[in-house]
Amino acid sequence: MNKGILLLAGFIALPVSATQLTYEPINPSFGGNPLNGNFLLGKAQSQNDHTKEYTEQTFTEKFQESLERNLLYSLTSSISNGEFTSGTYNTGNHIVEVVDDNPNEIKVIITDIATGEVTEIIMPKVPF
Repeated sequence: MNKGILLLAGFIALPVSATQLTYEPINPSFGGNPLNGNFLLGKAQSQNDHTKEYTEQTFTEKFQESLERNLLYSLTSSISNGEFTSGTYNTGNHIVEVVDDNPNEIKVIITDIATGEVTEIIMPKVPF
């Protein structure tokens, strides 16, 4: 027991030294070494899962996308303003069905034509 106390006292009596910690950024954009740029870019590109390359859309594709966007905008505006009409709308890529069979809510069913995936959105009716 005496040896344990003597050993503990010896550790407590030893001088302690420390150095100041300094932060050095790695990324050159934040003040790090400019030679790290190529290394960091290579690491980022190796982890990139996005392999689809950008292809320019044709005029017809742009026009169809614009029509679809306008139809969806007018549909969402009319639903949110309470001025909607129940019915089915085909946007080319999706079928949007608005159902108003409940006095308290509006049901919007969106079907992706390509995959068959169905999304159902139920919104409460807001009195105006």
